[in-house]
Formats: sequence, C-alpha cells, structure tokens
Amino acid sequence: MSTTGTAPGRPDTYDMIAVHNAFRRHFSALPDLVSAVTPGDLTRARRLIEFLDELGTGLHHHHTGEDELIWPILLERAPADAAVVLRMEEQHTRITELTERAHREGAEFATTADPSIRDRLAATLRTLADALDEHMAEEERHILPVVENHMTAPEWQALGERGREHMPKDRQLVFLGFILQGVPDTIRRNLLAEIPLPARLAWRVLGRRAFDKEYREIYHADPQW
Repeated sequence: MSTTGTAPGRPDTYDMIAVHNAFRRHFSALPDLVSAVTPGDLTRARRLIEFLDELGTGLHHHHTGEDELIWPILLERAPADAAVVLRMEEQHTRITELTERAHREGAEFATTADPSIRDRLAATLRTLADALDEHMAEEERHILPVVENHMTAPEWQALGERGREHMPKDRQLVFLGFILQGVPDTIRRNLLAEIPLPARLAWRVLGRRAFDKEYREIYHADPQW
C-alpha cells in the first residue's frame, strides 16, 4: 500500500508520522497535566508518572530502533545526507538526557506529590516536549524523504516489527489506541488495514474500550475521535 506516491518496493513512511504525532500529543499535554496536580494528591501523581514512564519507555525503543536500523543504512547509502543523520543522533542523546531527568523527578513526585517537585518536573517536561517536537519535525522534513529513496520496504517494516517486539503484549492494544486517536479517518483505516485480522478484531472488541478507560484516567475527558 502507498499513500504518498512512493516508488514500488520503497517504504511509505506515513506510519512514522502517525507515531510521531502520538508522542507529540501526549508529551505536550503532560506539563499541564502535572502542573494541575493538587499538592499531596498521590493517586493522581502516581497515575501520571505511570503514563510518563510508559511513554518514555516507548520513546526509548522508538529511538533505539532508528539508531540501529535506520542511521547505519542512511550513512552508508546516502553519504551526502550524513550531516543531518548525525544531527538526528545528537538530538536523540539530548532527548534521552531530558527523558532520564524527567523519570528521576517523576519518581520523586510520585512518592510525595510535592508542589516544588511538581513544578520542576513540569518545567523539564516542557523542555522535553519542545526538544521532541523540534527533532521530529526535522526528521520528517529531512530524513523521511531520504528513507523513501534509499531504504527498502522490508527494511522499513523491520523497524515496526522491532517496536512491537519490545512492547508488552498486554499493552499493545492500548498503545494502538494512543496512535489511532487523533489521526484522520483515512490514516486510521490505513493503519488498521496493515495489522493482522485477529489484532483488528481484538481492537474493536477489547482494545477500544480499554483505551477509552485509560484515556479518561489520564485526561479526565473522553477521547475525541
């Protein structure tokens, strides 16, 4: 399937943008969600830090997959674009540093719900969200066209397979919801069409309900589809 007119045998990278947008939405929302926690509300603090930890773990595996499966190929096959690839690696390092700081501050906040720690964590999360948005925008603008010209579809598919392998099976349907929610209907249909039929059925029967429940816990609102 191709939605962007890529050549036969070349990857269609629209799925990467869908994943990026999920990370953007939720990392951008976290600073305000954390800032709104009432001092001493340990239940709310712990729930948001659980979400942060899962997001951070997902982001780590996403970036590690790129480090292992994309950058080496592009450095070999597209040497003219080496500078931007190396910049992607540097940005990964910076984002990892910020994510690790957020995890440390989050662990402290989850045990105290202290307002001073809350405010420090919210500031770190804003810096992280800004760095992530800058990185992903540059990757989409400069790297994905190079991927479409220099990688094969199977090589690209290996990145998605790696991501699924590192996601706990009991969390896959919920995380699918975080990716599907907020994307246009056409993209949602395309993404669902690319997963096995049993997974599509599981999403419709179980996943959507489980996702809606978790979304309400985190955002105190119904998900907008």
